[in-house]
This record gives sequence, C-alpha cells and structure tokens, in this order.
Amino acid sequence: MGLRDVKRELNKMEKTEMIKLISEMYSKIPSAKEFLDIFSGVKIETLVKKYKREIERYVYPSGREMVLRESEARKIIRTVRKMKITELNVELELYYIECCLEIIQNFGYFDDKYYVAIGKMFDSAISGIAEIGEEEKYEDRINAISYAASEYGMELYC
Repeated sequence: MGLRDVKRELNKMEKTEMIKLISEMYSKIPSAKEFLDIFSGVKIETLVKKYKREIERYVYPSGREMVLRESEARKIIRTVRKMKITELNVELELYYIECCLEIIQNFGYFDDKYYVAIGKMFDSAISGIAEIGEEEKYEDRINAISYAASEYGMELYC
C-alpha cells in the first residue's frame, strides 16, 4: 500500500479509530514507539544512549576470535535514519566513527572496506550537521575525529 492509499484510509477513519491504531502501533512496533516518544517530547538523549550501547556492542571485537561485527552497527544506524531525526542520526554516526577509530588505534586494525565505511559515515554526519545548522556545536568533535583519522592515513575533513 502506498502513502496515498494510507492517507486515504486515515481520512476515512474517525478520531477514536485513529487513536486506537496509533496506540497499537506504539505498543507493537518499537521504531514507531521511539518516533512517537520524540514527537511527544521525550528527549533525543534517551534514544542516543540506547543506540550507543547497541552500536558499541557490535563495533568492539567479541569472543575468542575477536570478531568485528560493525556491519550490524551500520544496520542499526540505517534503521534509525528512517525515523528522519537528523540530530539522532548525527550523534550515532559520529559515535560509530569514534568507536571505529578506537578499534584502529587499539588493535591496529586495517581494512579498506572498514575505512571506506568510516568515510561514508563521516560524510553523512557532516551533511546532517549542515542540515540542522549545528556546525559550531560539533566543531570540536569533528576536529578531534579528523585529527585521529589523519594519524591512520584517512582524510576526514568537512
């Protein structure tokens, strides 16, 4: 069903039916709950903390084999992007980059695909920062990331 069809169906519904539908979505669909929480005033910081823990769990090596599962962290970020909450996206993207740079520093990890993923994430974060007009707020953090990346041969500049 397309967006137009959804709008048409919603226009046919009475207010109580819509409230019931939204309530069901809230209780059954985690991403809908998070979106509605922000819509109703829950602070973004709450979601940032939640997702940072998840990202960290996947980015840092685990098990005897020290397996990296950063692709799972990127999946989380892609899912969050669908909520279209730019400030949340930027925070998670920058955190992902910081974690990855820490892996490179601590374990000497080198992989071209890993570096490319970090670069793409950085570009996305920079675009998001420009979109919300918060360049000054993130300036120090971006500079620290750029400096750390340059030590490993990566050029992350805005």
